[in-house]
Amino acid sequence: MSFVLAAIGSAVGLGNVWRFPHECYSNGGSAFLIPYIVAMMVIGIPLLIMEFSLGHLTQQAAPGAFKRVGRRWEFVGWWPIILSFIIVCYYSVVLAWCLNYLVFSFSDPLPWTQNANNAGDFFYKDYLQDTKTLSLGGLRWPIVAATAVVWAVMYLCISKGVKLIGKIVLCTVLVPWIMLIILMVRGLTLEGAIQGLEYYLEPDWAVLKEPHVWRAAFGQVFFSMTIAFGVMVTYASFLHRKSDLNNNALIIGLADLGTSFVAGMAVFSTMGAYALKQNIPVEQVLKGSSSVGLAFVAFPEALSQLPSWSNVFSVIFFIALLLLGIDSAFSITETTLASMMDKTGWKRTGILAAMSVVGFTVGLLFTTRGGINWLGMIDSFVNEGTWGIMFVGLIECLVLGWAFDLGKLRSHANQNSDWKVGIWWEWSIRLVAPLILGAMLVWNLHSDLANEGGFLIDAHGQLVGKNILGLCLTFIAFLTAVILGLWRPSKTAKIEEFDT
Repeated sequence: MSFVLAAIGSAVGLGNVWRFPHECYSNGGSAFLIPYIVAMMVIGIPLLIMEFSLGHLTQQAAPGAFKRVGRRWEFVGWWPIILSFIIVCYYSVVLAWCLNYLVFSFSDPLPWTQNANNAGDFFYKDYLQDTKTLSLGGLRWPIVAATAVVWAVMYLCISKGVKLIGKIVLCTVLVPWIMLIILMVRGLTLEGAIQGLEYYLEPDWAVLKEPHVWRAAFGQVFFSMTIAFGVMVTYASFLHRKSDLNNNALIIGLADLGTSFVAGMAVFSTMGAYALKQNIPVEQVLKGSSSVGLAFVAFPEALSQLPSWSNVFSVIFFIALLLLGIDSAFSITETTLASMMDKTGWKRTGILAAMSVVGFTVGLLFTTRGGINWLGMIDSFVNEGTWGIMFVGLIECLVLGWAFDLGKLRSHANQNSDWKVGIWWEWSIRLVAPLILGAMLVWNLHSDLANEGGFLIDAHGQLVGKNILGLCLTFIAFLTAVILGLWRPSKTAKIEEFDT
């Protein structure tokens, strides 16, 4: 149960509350659910079973697990670990925003309603003091302080090991669900909620012809279920030998999908009420907003317009965001920590302390006045870019599908499972997933090259920062992964061979 809740906590995070509703909003409402469910069945569940089986069979975190496949493939396990650590450096800052906004929510009236400025002006101008460029512009000390609190909480929760995490997720997984249901019920009782639900639930079937909708759906599955982050391999390595891997994968996938759907109901019903009060169409509420804007601009603005208890529901919303996000942060940090422990044999607390200091220090970049621009640029590369997480998923499928006896993983997955995966699963990993992910890789690369102005220079003759940064981060992550893969630990490091 602890494993299932921890894995759900990793899969169900901030992306379900703001990224999924925003993707639905941008891609045909509930029509987006069709490619999303297809992506879940074709890619999500099969790859989740693959990662569970690998981690459970080897009893190692991702780098050690791929090392057992073959020493030359250890870098495949380190690559997502490096990318995941980059993610947690800015993810902790997003959690700091949630923490600050939770504190703001106890003010009466809410601070983004105290003047003529709307929630957008408050978030970007007053709170972030956004420079709108990559110029740093100095630190925002409230964000720095909140980021330090986030890292301190993560250190205290993770330092005692996965048993403590298992106990913590009983609260941090179940409580956000309760809060989302409260927000959904409250939203459904508001006048105008039906307008938002119509926009959410009435599908625009025409968008299914658009390739970018399918690309967004597959990207959301990777992002939401933390596939190819190394997380699920690591969590499965802690499981006892008689665990039902296939059922766990299916439960986690359905929980992720269900949470996204409920979050969409809560968001769009509230947006419908806000649209009615402002006398604007629902499609205008989020126009021009990013997924971050949904969580810190559109939804807080809508909550502030509630006829009563706006502070209470604002508190509930940001507590839910914090608890949903902290689970994902736990999982990514624990994955990096377990990988370093497997590799070096060093003590848990020492490695975690060093990681916390480094993560906080790197995260200071995102606490500056230009931090949100750096955050958006790096996040788009890691989660959506050509060489990001989906590319890691492609490499994993190719290595395990063609350089390893995939039948051994299938047999291991079926050993204690109520329902069995057949030979179709092997061909899904060997052929179907690589073809889909390979096509998306080529498509992303084509988009980068075909965009106006080219890959490195934009239409105004300026260097394209995202592409330059993406290339640099890819090279650094790959080089670091190779070095860690080739580096042999000291004699004090003890890595036991697994019993086949």
